[in-house]
Amino acid sequence: MAPSPPPPCYHDNTTKVEVFVIVAVLGMFILHVLGSLRRRTSHGLLHATVSGVYTLSYPLVSYIIGWMTSSDCIYYDFAVWAVCLLLLLGNTDSLTVCRLNDLDNWKSIYIKHIFKGFMVVFIILAIALQDYLDTEHDMGYLWCPVFAILLVGVLKSYVRIASMRMASRSYLFKNVKVIHEYMMRHQDKKFDPVTMEGCRYMVAGEKYCIKQAWGMVTTVEQIWQYKGNLLLHGRGKMLKDVCLSMALSKMLNRRFAGFKLPEVELEKTKELVFKGLLAGDKPHQRAFRVIEEELVFVHDLYYTRYSYFQQKGRYFALCLPLMMFASCSWLTYRLVMNKSHNLGSTIFITAVLAFLEAYQMYLYIASGWFKVALMQSYVSMPFLKRWRFLEMILSLLLKLRAFRPWKYKLGQYCFLGKHGRRSRFRNCLHYATLRLVDKAEKWGRKGSVKLSENVKKAVIDSLLAESNGLLTSGATSLLNNCDATATGGGVTNTILVWHIATTLCWHKLDAQAKKEDAVMTADALSKYCSYLLAFAPQLLPDHCSVSESELILDQAIKEADKLLRKPKKLEERCRVLMEYSGDEAPLLTQGAKLARHLVQDIKDPALRWKVLSEFWAEMMLYISPSDDARAHLEALAKGGEFITHLWALLTHAGVLKRGPAEPNV
Repeated sequence: MAPSPPPPCYHDNTTKVEVFVIVAVLGMFILHVLGSLRRRTSHGLLHATVSGVYTLSYPLVSYIIGWMTSSDCIYYDFAVWAVCLLLLLGNTDSLTVCRLNDLDNWKSIYIKHIFKGFMVVFIILAIALQDYLDTEHDMGYLWCPVFAILLVGVLKSYVRIASMRMASRSYLFKNVKVIHEYMMRHQDKKFDPVTMEGCRYMVAGEKYCIKQAWGMVTTVEQIWQYKGNLLLHGRGKMLKDVCLSMALSKMLNRRFAGFKLPEVELEKTKELVFKGLLAGDKPHQRAFRVIEEELVFVHDLYYTRYSYFQQKGRYFALCLPLMMFASCSWLTYRLVMNKSHNLGSTIFITAVLAFLEAYQMYLYIASGWFKVALMQSYVSMPFLKRWRFLEMILSLLLKLRAFRPWKYKLGQYCFLGKHGRRSRFRNCLHYATLRLVDKAEKWGRKGSVKLSENVKKAVIDSLLAESNGLLTSGATSLLNNCDATATGGGVTNTILVWHIATTLCWHKLDAQAKKEDAVMTADALSKYCSYLLAFAPQLLPDHCSVSESELILDQAIKEADKLLRKPKKLEERCRVLMEYSGDEAPLLTQGAKLARHLVQDIKDPALRWKVLSEFWAEMMLYISPSDDARAHLEALAKGGEFITHLWALLTHAGVLKRGPAEPNV
């Protein structure tokens, strides 16, 4: 009996499905490429694009699956396309979540994964069954690579959920508790902050702590004291510092989990920073390099899967991308060799998938995680040191570099600038996109400048001058250089008044004088503190009273707009304000009075700007300590902030609180 003919295709949705699958592949490209750039820039468009693709991935997969299942004609391409959808759900190793709140919602995401994954597997099995019953077309060459990709896709989805669960609040406490107990066990042991002899800070091996196999834990001392060619000279010192950054990131992570730091009161804690990181020539370069790499590890723990991979095995992170790259390449080869079917778009899709997996492998190999894994192997396997060829291969791998770790920008905001009306179009777009696009800035326009070496040096020099760990709000600089009177009140008032005074002094300089190092440092830090006050108040010490800070700033802006409504240019505004001595605008009056005081009492411009640069360097240190660790963690996903780097550095120096404000000098 002859088989019945196939039903006619009244609803052929192939073209629609193909278009949306290509859109899904484009989404994967955005998540892989732009997602890996999130902590390297604060550009709003990039973050909105990544967040939009991340949010729309589930509805898009549901929509495409619906078109596939409603089509009367099911083609073999659907099997490959369905696997592609599963990979979109699995996202990318360098981007697990866009927001911290998503970590605590891992269970709901897990349910979505199961449902969508079941539908994808159902479609693939249905097509495989159809191929089994079809005697006219032999598509058997597809199924081995397709099922291989399906298997790896399921594993990638599982890893995503597992890494989210590991970084969620409920599980984070359990994981960090192991490190906390380890530090409690070794907190009384002293070490040399220069050679790290005796330093038991953990680089890797949390799972061995659970089993109390202390000898299996990799420590800073083991790596720093190891005698090998890779750890010699300048390059070797940088590799040692990468491992130190890993150890410091584990210590800093205790603050995010809510643990107290028992070693804060110990002298060795201060010595690690002041006699270790800040020792030698150009101490600011090494200190910030170590802190920058440390914050990369912290960022990756919460926003990527690298930490989960490391816990499962040193090189486990390479397994899934390598398997996926091989499977996609295999499938692409099979499709290219097949001449009997028009699979142009499918070949393009599989080739893009192979490229993205290769890109992920490179990102990991060029990361600090891979360098730490190689150093663990190098220290624990002596034959790697004896075999010159293997050592040379390791050296080549260690030289690979990815993108810069952070944006290296200082946000800038000039309080005396023109405060125009908020953009109605931007606000309408904010609500039309369901808050995906941010509102127009309330305080006006913000900018940015490059984070210069002079700024870093000024802050570190100020920290070294305060080596007793007691931070002041610029009082030391004023005592040492002049009798200028700082403003009383809280941090918000102090920043605003001194920012106004600095801006007024800056506009009295000629073009050549504005290029002096002290002038550029003071101006950059002044505008950065003003930027933090307007756009990132949660990072400041008055974060518990953010609404109060906003009220102060809002009132000051109203006073400025009222007082300076006629002059349009900033130079004219500064000239008018410099001569103002009324009492209608208290903060502006104080700022103008302070500016006149600085100009009249410090005749030498070089000394005046030395005072201002030192004041703002001290102020940066003063406002850096904070108990709101989560605010800093959220900032890391958007390019990071300079104040977060200082917050981490001061934490390791044992400085968790500010000294008493000394506004009147």
